[in-house]
Amino acid sequence: MPSAWLIGPLVIKSSLVVTLVSFIVAIIFYRFTSPFPKMEAKQHVDQVGNILITFIFSLWIGKILLGFATFIKDPIAILAYPSDSNALYIGLVFTIIYVWFKYIRKQVEWTPILYAWICVFLTASFINEFVQIISGQHSRTWGYLGVLIVLLFIILFLQEKYSIVTMTSILLVGWGLGQLLLKLVIGTTVFQFNVSLFFYSLIMVSGVLLFIFRKKV
Repeated sequence: MPSAWLIGPLVIKSSLVVTLVSFIVAIIFYRFTSPFPKMEAKQHVDQVGNILITFIFSLWIGKILLGFATFIKDPIAILAYPSDSNALYIGLVFTIIYVWFKYIRKQVEWTPILYAWICVFLTASFINEFVQIISGQHSRTWGYLGVLIVLLFIILFLQEKYSIVTMTSILLVGWGLGQLLLKLVIGTTVFQFNVSLFFYSLIMVSGVLLFIFRKKV
């Protein structure tokens, strides 16, 4: 697989294509494995799609803010550059703000949406990491792939037995803790983003807090 494709002035990285395909397959997979009724699962897919699109645009905004001088000189160039973890953080903040105003502020039940997003994210991550392994692009992928396999097994075999709040908490804590340990031992990334230990710790703590404050839901 080539590392990138040149389309006019744009350079399309193969990793971007793999990531996009991974999320499409993950969304389809969620439709077939969701513990929710078919119509509710479809609604969750639509909501996850909206959140994903919002995140992509927010990530671009983060890249522009961090490289504003370059963006003024060459707008196409700044969008073609790989995003770093700082752009990721900015994108996540804008996405969380969007979710707050779109769902939480309107008192929409957001825990199922979060669970659907986590399921799609973990499945897409597994596909992405698996492709990296078979293409020989990343030697440290095996550890993260193991964490993802465990979490996907939890989704497939336990989601009918526990509440959505409990499952969401387990997945958040499991992913955060797994990535935290991998970061300390061999290093790990999230879709090529090299994020901090604090980020993984925050995800893990979020899972614990979710279970404590919404366990009766």
